[in-house]
Amino acid sequence: MDCPDCSAAVAPLLADDALVEILSRLPAKSLCRFKCVSTAWRDLIADRLRCTNPPQTLEGFFYAFDDDDDGEIHGGGDSDCDDDGEIHGGDDSDGDDDDAPVVCGHFINTLGKPAPLASYSFLKNVLLNIQEFSLLHSCNGLLLFTLRKIGDTYNSLGYLVCNPVTEQWVTVPSSGWEPHSLHVSDDESEDSDSDPDPKPNCCFTYLVFNPAMSPHFQLVEFWTDDAVTVDEVHTYSSETGVWCKRTSQWSGEAVEFTTGGAFAIGMLHLSATSFVNWQIEHTLIVAVDGEGKNRRVIRGPEKDANVAFVGQSQGFLHCMNQRRGNTELSIWALVDYDTEEWVLKHSVTFLQLFERRSCRVDFDYSVIAIHPERNLIFFFQHWDLKLKSYGMDSQELCTLRTLRASHQRIVPYVPYFAESPALHNKRCYFALFGTRQIGCCRYGAQGQLGT
Repeated sequence: MDCPDCSAAVAPLLADDALVEILSRLPAKSLCRFKCVSTAWRDLIADRLRCTNPPQTLEGFFYAFDDDDDGEIHGGGDSDCDDDGEIHGGDDSDGDDDDAPVVCGHFINTLGKPAPLASYSFLKNVLLNIQEFSLLHSCNGLLLFTLRKIGDTYNSLGYLVCNPVTEQWVTVPSSGWEPHSLHVSDDESEDSDSDPDPKPNCCFTYLVFNPAMSPHFQLVEFWTDDAVTVDEVHTYSSETGVWCKRTSQWSGEAVEFTTGGAFAIGMLHLSATSFVNWQIEHTLIVAVDGEGKNRRVIRGPEKDANVAFVGQSQGFLHCMNQRRGNTELSIWALVDYDTEEWVLKHSVTFLQLFERRSCRVDFDYSVIAIHPERNLIFFFQHWDLKLKSYGMDSQELCTLRTLRASHQRIVPYVPYFAESPALHNKRCYFALFGTRQIGCCRYGAQGQLGT
């Protein structure tokens, strides 16, 4: 007969370090299930310090696209692929709103492991009556979405942050941004003086989450009228529940918001270009902290190049440049952050990478990610909808998936196993925006959370 205490006696037989090594090799959802084995295992897995240290690795990618489908969530992937957790936002139950977008989400597994895979299908009940549901960004295990309820004005646009492992989530109120075009009526459009202080017409939002320092997350919004020059910076903290407008320290650099944003050394890094007399002076890396207060400008590795991607790998900031002539991709590592010393890590011709002599970033291809622990990059080919990987050491190409449609956003996913006080419990679902309530809190007049 089996001893009833056998399962409880398993944990003490293994040293913590050995147990962590074993558990770290499990899929995210399996790891969460093993919290039920014993109190010791639960505490070990939930230990925030252990969970935020290696050997966590890239599990795959979430991606979203517009589709005219049935608005249902499908559990499990197709028989010939590794997708899981398809989710559809939008409400077309009455069939009358043909313009309401339906956004489908999938997870692409890069580890070659069987299910269970990562999923955000648990958000189904949250997304009722949500018209706009867009995947924006990921950072250290959390996902960021933008939301808008059917019938609301654009000013009610807010966000949702979730952890697919713990199935926790929380909504974030709007910062107040809306496109300038919505302020201008047809009669006013002919009068340029009708709005002396128009709001910037574009907004780019990034998620900042550093669990080694704090269980809380931050959002950084860049308001810009021309999609490159920063006019205003607004930040949100889950600890205070308040949006703050920061004094702009930006001096006219043209920021490339399409080349990704790397969170490293406690700061968000974006690529930019400085100009002198309308001529390119140098490529730059602009760093800003989650509060939008501290800012640093780092000179890029090459003056005459288009930045294709900025990312973090193996403890170093990386910059991928498309050299002038559009025939080669160079990959640089910032080996000394203080002295701004860059080292050329690898270069590859577009003929080898794409079987084309010339390609343009954002038009023909987009670099999606660099592996956090390996010399491996991931990119998306726009002309055939293929997501591929390229190994710098082996110089081998691998096709991971042919996507169904042109992507809205593809974000890398590294799981985070600990529960966070900044996110609501997965079993608590509340009316979203309908009563302006989020969980047990409600918005004050300025978007501040109040009891």
